[in-house]
Amino acid sequence: MNRCPPNTDKKALKRWFFIDKRVRQIFFLKSTSLHLLGPSVNHHIFEVISFSTSTKLMDIKSNHNAPVLTGTAPMNKSRLGIHSSLYSPPGVVFSPGRILTIPRRKPVKLDDVWSSSWLDAMKSSSPTHRKKAKNSGNEMASTDTDVAYHNWMLKYPSALASFEQIINNAKGKRIALFLDYDGTLSPIVDNPDCAVMSNAMRAAVKNVAQYIPTAIVSGRSRDKVYEFVGLKELYYAGSHGMDIMGPVRQGSNDHPNCIRSTDKQGKEVNLFQPASEFLPMIDKIYRSLVETTKSIEGAKVENNKFCVSVHYRNVDEKHWKTIAQYVQETLKDYPRLRLTHGRKVLEVRPVLDWDKGKAVEFLLESLGLSNSDDVLPIYVGDDRTDEDAFKVLRDGNCGFGILVSSVPKESKAFYSLRDPSEVMVFLKSLVVAKKSSSL
Repeated sequence: MNRCPPNTDKKALKRWFFIDKRVRQIFFLKSTSLHLLGPSVNHHIFEVISFSTSTKLMDIKSNHNAPVLTGTAPMNKSRLGIHSSLYSPPGVVFSPGRILTIPRRKPVKLDDVWSSSWLDAMKSSSPTHRKKAKNSGNEMASTDTDVAYHNWMLKYPSALASFEQIINNAKGKRIALFLDYDGTLSPIVDNPDCAVMSNAMRAAVKNVAQYIPTAIVSGRSRDKVYEFVGLKELYYAGSHGMDIMGPVRQGSNDHPNCIRSTDKQGKEVNLFQPASEFLPMIDKIYRSLVETTKSIEGAKVENNKFCVSVHYRNVDEKHWKTIAQYVQETLKDYPRLRLTHGRKVLEVRPVLDWDKGKAVEFLLESLGLSNSDDVLPIYVGDDRTDEDAFKVLRDGNCGFGILVSSVPKESKAFYSLRDPSEVMVFLKSLVVAKKSSSL
């Protein structure tokens, strides 16, 4: 539309400004004269001339009342200087009393930006569980969620529904199986100390390990995850792969951080700990975080040997930002440590080029299964830290990841499973296929 204020000559008019007091932003409106507009502007509709105030154009929507700004741009003096030749039409003189002044916004503290960005990350990595529908509105929302999950599964098909395809791809190959723990073999629980796997799951893992080399790769400390699983048939990688106990293989594992040791059964093993020099630092920051977060109800700090986990699953959401600020403040004195986040947990880790993907590569080499076309690694996990392993397998075109999730999210995995119960069915299916010589 191209309506102008009443009592104006469209041929004689040039340009005029509209200033939205809510956002302190200048709009150029296609009109023909310069006016300092009053409240009456809300009764007219204007066609907006595209005008760039930053690296991108403002996006403006109109309704029958007034233009609405949907994207703001930072302001400075050059954009608000009324006497600028850019904003002053020829022949127009401003009286000092009619010059518009707009107060500057208060400067934003970088710490506030950091905390807000981490709060967004904490929320995005902590999807809420679906609640049972109590009325038609909730039922409709639940239906929409089901449709979204169904559409998502077109990209990440169920590993159970696609099991025959997986078996066909595995024929003539040696499978190596890697499993995350929390959210994969055990359900996510409020108290991380109570994340105990069921006896049925333990039996399923034990059975599959008799036929397929199997390793647990967890963010927990290696000792803690071994305590939960309790199976000597497996290999264990704790602290996101920074603490690995793997098999001894002659002529391999010459890494400087790899030493010979013995497991609890007295069997000789290779112990790989690339972050061993960080142990004193990790212990110190663990004690600091315990002290600084003790006033926040529900917060729990866990020492996972080579990383520190700050759980906020039981913390009121209004205090999440406070937790992020406390962790940030503590980390200021530790430039060699970095902060990552998972499912309702913040994790302090060494600045080290090592992750679950590197751990998978190390274990494959330890098992004598690296750089071989007849090997098919399968990694099953639910957390964002498992994406490093998914990426290694996808980029190397040597295996595939299976994401455990009941909500749609982007991933480097090829397949999906909804929850630990489906993981157990998948493991049992592998055993059946192995026994029947399908693999």
